[in-house]
Amino acid sequence: MSLRPSKALRIDPNGWAPTGSASASRGLALITQRPRNCRTQEGRILMQKRERWVADTLVELSDTLVPALDPKNYWLCVANRYAQLVAASSVRLTAVGDRGDRPIVVHTDERLENPPLGEILAEEGPGIDCHEHDEPIVNVLLDEAKARWNRLAPAALSLGYRSAHAFQFSRREKVLGDVTILTTETTPLPVADLRIAVAFADAATIGMLNHRAIAGLTKTSEQLQGALDSRVIIEQAKGLVSTRLGVDPAEAFLVLRHYARSHNRRIGELCEQLVSRRMTASDLLKSLPKRSMRPDRRR
Repeated sequence: MSLRPSKALRIDPNGWAPTGSASASRGLALITQRPRNCRTQEGRILMQKRERWVADTLVELSDTLVPALDPKNYWLCVANRYAQLVAASSVRLTAVGDRGDRPIVVHTDERLENPPLGEILAEEGPGIDCHEHDEPIVNVLLDEAKARWNRLAPAALSLGYRSAHAFQFSRREKVLGDVTILTTETTPLPVADLRIAVAFADAATIGMLNHRAIAGLTKTSEQLQGALDSRVIIEQAKGLVSTRLGVDPAEAFLVLRHYARSHNRRIGELCEQLVSRRMTASDLLKSLPKRSMRPDRRR
């Protein structure tokens, strides 16, 4: 079953809401090809390979619990999977950067990066529309969308593209970006491919959200551990100074702080040098006013 061209894809309680006649099979790569007749031996083999590829891709997109994950490489991998899913296509993917600064933009075809499409796709097209409507945009014939996208449609048609699709990377209130797919074919995407495309978007969104959550927890844990380690060293240095100079721990800390400030040094670094014996408590006295030490407390 195919979806009506130039209409946004909608979901009803029973799944995708298809209209029209069944679409013809397309020339996908062998691993993603949809066989016409799954009852034949060849059809079953192709279907098994396709199902295995889809399953492997979903696992790949979900496996983001790696501290050294490079977001740009990850999103490029996502874009490549869409290019493999949709025949004769070029893919442009935009995602929010981890630090909320400049967005990450990746392409599977340099024609979508360079003029004229590079600038136009950032301002209009299916990717922009799927954000506004909060739903996938599929099976839009470009020669029927000149009024809808008065800049994109002519530019894309001049490069041989004939239809456009877009899917959003969102999960509840979190929106991470979108993927725009331009294809040279006019045949509507099969319902199964649309379901897979949405599943890829969900898996990529969940995977990246998990990565960000784990990365945030890891950073917080490292900061807390660093603060704890620093505190331990400071306490050790306080005890050392207190013993060597014959003052109580509070006064020892004042000595450390005075030295650190007068020498423009971090107190943690100073304490680490004292604990590691790279400097002595006697070195601290050289910078202290004599009245700051109480002779009756010295040993």
